[in-house]
Amino acid sequence: MREREEAEGDQDVYAPRSSNRPSAPEVASQPAEPTPATVLVFRDRRQQEVQNYAIVGQTLWAFSAGRTQKIPLADLDVSATEKANDDRGVTFRAPRPNEGQ
Repeated sequence: MREREEAEGDQDVYAPRSSNRPSAPEVASQPAEPTPATVLVFRDRRQQEVQNYAIVGQTLWAFSAGRTQKIPLADLDVSATEKANDDRGVTFRAPRPNEGQ
């Protein structure tokens, strides 16, 4: 009876799959393209690239392997940072002072 059910494609969902059935095709995993780094331009014109960051209030938190860096937005030249990232095709938007308060 089981052979007949398998032949007709009617198999109990809990029954083990027959080895002669084709399995789902494997999807070749393609490496994700790395996201370009965000460049931070400080008021003293030095620059720093970050891959992972969060902006909370008026503070930018930069996260890297084993290290977290707290950077006040007041230390950044926000317009130069936005322009430098725009030139690289990266979106960077920082809240303006008193924005959202």
